[in-house]
Amino acid sequence: MCWNNSRDVYAVIAPCAVMAKCLGLVPLYGSDKNITRWQRLANLLHLIVMLAIIIWMAYFCIQTDLKLPSGSVVMSQSGAISIFMYYLQPICGTVGNRIHNEAIGHIFQRIQAADDKLNSLGLQNTYFDQWKIAIGLVISSIISSLILFVSLEGIFEIQYLFGTMFFLLHYVLMCSYATILALQLLRRFQSLAKLFRMYFPTNPTCSGFPSVHTETTVCSEKEQLTVIKQIKILHDKLNDVVELVNYCFSVQITFCVGLCFVIGVVCSFGLFRAFIYRNELFYMGVLNFIWYMYYLFFVLFFIAVGSKITREGKRIGVLVHKAINCSTSSAVINELNIFSQQLLHRSPVITCGLFVYDWTLLYTMIGATATYLIILIQFDVSFPNLVNVNNGTTSTGSAGT
Repeated sequence: MCWNNSRDVYAVIAPCAVMAKCLGLVPLYGSDKNITRWQRLANLLHLIVMLAIIIWMAYFCIQTDLKLPSGSVVMSQSGAISIFMYYLQPICGTVGNRIHNEAIGHIFQRIQAADDKLNSLGLQNTYFDQWKIAIGLVISSIISSLILFVSLEGIFEIQYLFGTMFFLLHYVLMCSYATILALQLLRRFQSLAKLFRMYFPTNPTCSGFPSVHTETTVCSEKEQLTVIKQIKILHDKLNDVVELVNYCFSVQITFCVGLCFVIGVVCSFGLFRAFIYRNELFYMGVLNFIWYMYYLFFVLFFIAVGSKITREGKRIGVLVHKAINCSTSSAVINELNIFSQQLLHRSPVITCGLFVYDWTLLYTMIGATATYLIILIQFDVSFPNLVNVNNGTTSTGSAGT
């Protein structure tokens, strides 16, 4: 298709929105209060049908998953927990998005309003790069589902494979939808920093030597005062959008991160058993760990975007203080000091209320995974002995059965 740079922010999310509508994450007729009664009824029927499909597929797939050989009692019990969370995640994502559907619509409206303001200040935004990322996420989810279908064809029933593909797409699109929204916020904060550099010098001269590179346009004190007031208002509105994103997607993304963590612990434990015992479950253990890395990729993508948003907010603060050092106008310096206080008390942070989505979360997940993996290994070694003691025997030959 031919891309037109004049398109708005709604075109960026369109590739994910189409897939999300097919899976029930997004209603058919948007969030406008002016939609007709029949459209509201269609949205309600769409939600009921999708929840019924999710419950029906989960019921069928759970029966198949619980019958799969696990190799040990500990592996079976830990796998049951991950299975329960895996099939609960689509319900959480669907219901959560529908509850906050109107607020999600406000996110797009406010981002578009911020773009219009940036355009009025002389900074034109393009959406092509963000649109390519959205297309890439959708294509990767479809290709991964097809690979899963081909790799498991002949091993499981067709109905189970279609159910597994459905739940995989649901997880991927839930993460992708929130990631694209966060990515658009990141682009706006980057544009805000670029706009600031256009009107305020950030490269001071040193000992009479002029700055080698500058992006600043020559403007008067009055123009700088007008622009800094507009930048302060725009920064405040972007932070409002960040808080709205946290409010709308905190539960859904937290559930996705928790699911990824549980799957990571179980799959790491399965991989350990696969390499230790080298039995008939070796292939399945390696395959499960590979698919866990795929789930982890989308969580890490969201964490990376959230971390860059926080870093971009701090970077704007650095630019403000550089501009204070370069400015000679007391009125401009006073406005920059006020903006600096605003940045100090209100910086963009992607969070769910329990933890911040940045790279420290990844380190915490790795440490917790290692801790629980050691606990599962210890239980796996000692649990058969405990069963034998309770049966009044001393044989350990039943381990792994």
